[in-house]
Amino acid sequence: MTTEIQASVQMPLLASSISSRLNGAVWLLALCAGLGVANVYYLQPGLSLVQTEFGASPEQIGWVPTLTQIGYAMGMLLLAPLGDVLPRRRLILAKAVLLVIALVAAGCSPGLGWLVIASIAVGLLGSVGQDFVPIAAQLASDEQRGHAIGSVTTGLLSGILLSRALGGWVAESLGWRAMQFVAAGLILGVMMIV
Repeated sequence: MTTEIQASVQMPLLASSISSRLNGAVWLLALCAGLGVANVYYLQPGLSLVQTEFGASPEQIGWVPTLTQIGYAMGMLLLAPLGDVLPRRRLILAKAVLLVIALVAAGCSPGLGWLVIASIAVGLLGSVGQDFVPIAAQLASDEQRGHAIGSVTTGLLSGILLSRALGGWVAESLGWRAMQFVAAGLILGVMMIV
């Protein structure tokens, strides 16, 4: 009889412990997803500063966000599905390393052409944010899967929305190049979490 009572008391405690660990993991996955996708958008509020520095026309500067978004779409089409055939952690780390290199290249751009090429790479590799959603689905039980996926997707969308505010603030305070270096540092942080 006492064994049954102990078991009935321990089961909710065990379930609570597992649930809190999953919530912590989901929170970290949401953060990583948001930081991953945010790189696609950080530069947009500082485009007028880029235009002034490089003496570009409005049409020329318009290619930077356009090609970054095209790169992101290509990353979603070509790189995101690789998570189904390659070890996801290794794929995330590889994309993150290349993303850091692309962000540093963007920050060190000597001219608009170099920035455009680096921005395409940033867009392509910014698809790393999407790689965290399936991880949440794998970690969660059937009952918690919807909540986990929703939470990580919320982190992803929050990264898109908040990136412009952060990008604009850093660009106004420290310059548009500084935001690229800050973004590279944030992705290094993501690599430590993964």
